[in-house]
Amino acid sequence: MLLLLLFLAAAPRPAPELRPDPAPRREPQAEPRAAEATPPPTAVAAARSAHLLAVLADGEPTVEEVQRAAAARVRVDDGAMDSWERRARAAAWLPRLSIEYRHDERATRVVGLNGNVESDYVRLSPGDQVAVRAAWDLDRLVFAPEELRAAATAAQLVRRREEVVERATRLYFERRRLRLRLALSPPDGALERAEREIAIDAAGAELDALTGGLLSRGRVP
Repeated sequence: MLLLLLFLAAAPRPAPELRPDPAPRREPQAEPRAAEATPPPTAVAAARSAHLLAVLADGEPTVEEVQRAAAARVRVDDGAMDSWERRARAAAWLPRLSIEYRHDERATRVVGLNGNVESDYVRLSPGDQVAVRAAWDLDRLVFAPEELRAAATAAQLVRRREEVVERATRLYFERRRLRLRLALSPPDGALERAEREIAIDAAGAELDALTGGLLSRGRVP
C-alpha cells in the first residue's frame, strides 16, 4: 500500500491547460454631447426686431386701415362723377328761352274834308307786343364744355385723395420709426427723451387728423 502511494505521487501530472485571459470588459461610454449651437448674431437681432415690431403694433391699426380711413375722408363718388358728365350733356335738350315785350304809342294826325266838314284830329293807336324765343344748342349733345369742368373737378378730388393717403402712410411709418428708436436706444437726458416723445405725439396727432381719429380709437387703454 505504501508502495502504491509512492508510485502515484511520483507519476508525472498533466500540465494545466493555459487559457487566454479574457479581454477586459469595457464600460459603455456615453456619446459625447454635441455642443449646443449658438444662433448667429443676425438671427438674434432679427428675432429681437420682430418682437419689438410686434409690441409696437399691438393695439394699433394696420397701415391698410390707416390708408382706407384717410381715403374715406376725401370722398370721391365715381357714380357722382359719371352723373356730372351725363347731366352736362343732357342739359343741351333744355332750350335757352328769351322773352321780349314792346309797347308802342302811335299817333296819327288826320287832316281832311269829310263832305262839308273839315277834319283835323290825332288818332292814337297804342300797341303791345310779346315775343318768346327758344334756342337749342344741339352740338352740345355730342360734347359739352361742362364735361371738361366736371372731369377736372373729379381729377382734382382723386389727386387730393392720393395725396392724403400718401401723407398718412408716411406719418404712420415715421411714427413707428420714432417709437422703435426710442425703445432701442433711449436717450440718457430727460430733455432729449421729452423731445422724442413730443415728436411721436405730433406725428400721431396729424395722423389722427387725416384719418378721423383712427389712431386714438385703435389704441388699447
